[in-house]
Amino acid sequence: MSLHSLALACPDGQRIQASLFVPEAAPRGHILIAPALAVTQTFYHPLARYLCQHGYRILTLDYRGVGASELTVPSPADVSLVHWAEQDLAVALAALTETAGDAPVYWIGHSFGGQALALVPGHERVDGALTVASSVPYWRHYGKRALPMWAFWHLLAPALSLGERFPARRLGLGRRDLPSGIVRQWARWGRRRDYLFCASHGLPLDAYRQFDRPVRHYGFADDHYAPPAAVEDLASRYGSGQSELRLVSADTLKAWGGVGHFSGFTERHRDTLWPQWLDYLQSLQAAGNPR
Repeated sequence: MSLHSLALACPDGQRIQASLFVPEAAPRGHILIAPALAVTQTFYHPLARYLCQHGYRILTLDYRGVGASELTVPSPADVSLVHWAEQDLAVALAALTETAGDAPVYWIGHSFGGQALALVPGHERVDGALTVASSVPYWRHYGKRALPMWAFWHLLAPALSLGERFPARRLGLGRRDLPSGIVRQWARWGRRRDYLFCASHGLPLDAYRQFDRPVRHYGFADDHYAPPAAVEDLASRYGSGQSELRLVSADTLKAWGGVGHFSGFTERHRDTLWPQWLDYLQSLQAAGNPR
């Protein structure tokens, strides 16, 4: 296995830092790992190494304004989640697929990375996807935490994103602070019942309904950021007849020591979740799923 650092140029001039994991033999497939908000690509490197050891070529990235991708375009107040999808993820997917040939291309999306898939130009090249803790975070999905979630979308997020940086790390929402424009758009989506799927946002929503590749959506009973009802809501937005929902129960999570929103990507789940994800990808390849 070899590891290569890449600097990818977006159409708008922003440069994105990425890492490419290449197996020793010819890759059996290619995987883009799309991060959550405020999470750097290094968090996903243990999983990337694991998948690479099983023959896959993996690309990870830092979104603009996160980790090693220092924000240059646009300003912190003007950058948006749409930039991350239409520019950063698009250039990463293009870099992964340009030498993929006929080999399958898969998408692993964590939180926002699973929400954004169909917004990404070139997503039609993806042969199958796995979303992890990705959801439609409507506040009524949160049970006893519904009122705090309402307050976050309507009060806290707008108030704390008035400057250039939003204190995501201090609030326990991620591992890095975020450019304020990201959170302002996130909160605008969050205040609507349908989140990014509200027609008034002007996004290409038909792409979700038309996405016809297999997608498996993972949710966890102990995830306070993406509770099962919110994960199920997102799963329903994908039009694929091959879309399936996997909600991991509290009893299973107790045996595993918990997963929550983040720890599924850590080494502690190398023998629990990771083999399931690997088996799923291998099953897609075995089935063929021709475009």
